[in-house]
Amino acid sequence: MTATELLERSAPAWTAGPSGCLLWLRLQLSRNLAGMHFPRAADAKGRSEALQKVKAAVERWNADDNDPLSGFAVSGFSRNERELLEARRLLPAHFPDYHDQMMLFVDEKEELSLLANGFDHLRIQCMSGSRDTGRLWRKAAYLESVLGRTLAYAYDKEFGYLTASPYRTGTALRLSAAFFLPGLVRSGALSRIADNAARLGFSLRSLYEEIDDEMPYCELTNTVTLGVSEKTLCERMDRLLKDIADAEALAWKNVFRDGEMKIRDSIWRALGTLKYARLIGRKETAACAGFLQIGGEENLFPMKDPLLFWKLLLTASPAYVREATHKEGLEGDEVDLWRAVLLRSLVTEAGF
Repeated sequence: MTATELLERSAPAWTAGPSGCLLWLRLQLSRNLAGMHFPRAADAKGRSEALQKVKAAVERWNADDNDPLSGFAVSGFSRNERELLEARRLLPAHFPDYHDQMMLFVDEKEELSLLANGFDHLRIQCMSGSRDTGRLWRKAAYLESVLGRTLAYAYDKEFGYLTASPYRTGTALRLSAAFFLPGLVRSGALSRIADNAARLGFSLRSLYEEIDDEMPYCELTNTVTLGVSEKTLCERMDRLLKDIADAEALAWKNVFRDGEMKIRDSIWRALGTLKYARLIGRKETAACAGFLQIGGEENLFPMKDPLLFWKLLLTASPAYVREATHKEGLEGDEVDLWRAVLLRSLVTEAGF
């Protein structure tokens, strides 16, 4: 896979579309190399030495007839390209101020990736569009074990795996899932779900700036990594995924029944906005994408492109707009103008 192929994708290759209310499920496993400074504390020479060790381990992985990982030097990406990969969940949201010796390894489907010299020496990541935490854990653990034949990980008998963030020390396992929850948000039942998640060591928060009727996007993340096993964390995540899906289905049934006329009106207004708007912002794009998804699920119109929801959400990102139009200097209203152009094209191609 080339860098151009990676950057030009309009939807993740690991999904065939949203699975119910679940947008994506992500598992991250952090590791550091024993006897070496963590990337942020290391100098350029130290990060270079760590990277060479990781590259050698990845070469062994590729030679063992596994799904090959293509490597990309992060310094070779422009600032906008890095922002796009951040929006695609392949680079960290809060990007380190160094990337001279940072490298991203990705498989063909973008399901499995490895970031070297980020906040930690290694960040293994698995992504999925369905509720299969156990499979993601097995996949990540297998890559970690193969790399471990070559690499020695920083580990303490009392604290577990040592990481740059104390919040990940222990298992160094981070589980997260993104949801589209219009039923729970509109019914006011989301707080009960959040309380239940907190009791299991997870937090439920907004995926964007805020949670409201038009932006019911939420992210579930574990807050506990010490004193609990990887198996237990995965089991808790699976339990929460099921509970949230069941609660959303019930809540939406009641919400749609009680406010069907207004919801239908909002759906058609959203479609009209996507088809005809000449300026449209990031938040409005995400809101309209959600209403369009609801319309498809309620059979108001056929969703000929199962990836349309994904494509619309990605187009909300300013970095994607700049990359898709090959105009990296776009700012402000210019981004909103070209985003509207891309959105009109998407909905037209989808048969609307």
